[in-house]
Amino acid sequence: MRPMLRAALELADAGWRVIPLNGKKPFILGWMQEATTDPATIRDWWTSNEYNVGAVIPDNHVVIDIDPHNGGSLEALEELAGVKMPPTMTIKSGRGDGSMHLHYLRPFPKTTKVRMPVGIDVLTSAQVVMPPSIHPDTGKPYRWGADVPVARLPIEVISLIRPKPYTPRRGRRAVNISGLISYVRRQPKGQRHDAYHWAVRRAVEQSAPERQIRKLIEAAEDLGFTPQEARRVVDSVRKASA
Repeated sequence: MRPMLRAALELADAGWRVIPLNGKKPFILGWMQEATTDPATIRDWWTSNEYNVGAVIPDNHVVIDIDPHNGGSLEALEELAGVKMPPTMTIKSGRGDGSMHLHYLRPFPKTTKVRMPVGIDVLTSAQVVMPPSIHPDTGKPYRWGADVPVARLPIEVISLIRPKPYTPRRGRRAVNISGLISYVRRQPKGQRHDAYHWAVRRAVEQSAPERQIRKLIEAAEDLGFTPQEARRVVDSVRKASA
């Protein structure tokens, strides 16, 4: 049996909804709905093609995505939280630079990444690459970490990913949207995404009207963001603040 097919079937047998990947991207449209544990469908997908293996994050998991390529590190998270992260189910990226997904039990439905250090994401309803998939840039396989169960998050980390309720303050000064746009434009190319995310948070926190949010989005597009990427940041921040 082909290695990827075997891995996909084993994951499905363990309850993971799997999908075929072209590199790191889903090969099929509507992957969230099409992901399956059905062996017949899985065999049909992988019988003639050695696709990489993807899976939808289980509803009871939250994934801490450590990305050293963008400045992330486990040490930075532990320093911020003031606690050592417990051993848990881990998937190591084939990129070979220490990138990894740490799976923990999901403490509540909504999560946020806005208080996380740079280079660390928080994933829930998403697709992830599973072993033994091959990284498209390095040709190296994704690997499982130590054989340990999915752990609970420390309370200190739970407090970082819990969305804060937002209540608009009366009498708040109007948001300086021009200043926020100017700030984003001044940042070096590699730091503009984080700067834009910060600016959007400030605008949302101050209840900026949609026309001002639109100006921020247009500024991001001028700096190379696609319209979808620029709007996605706004939607993510609003969801976290809801």
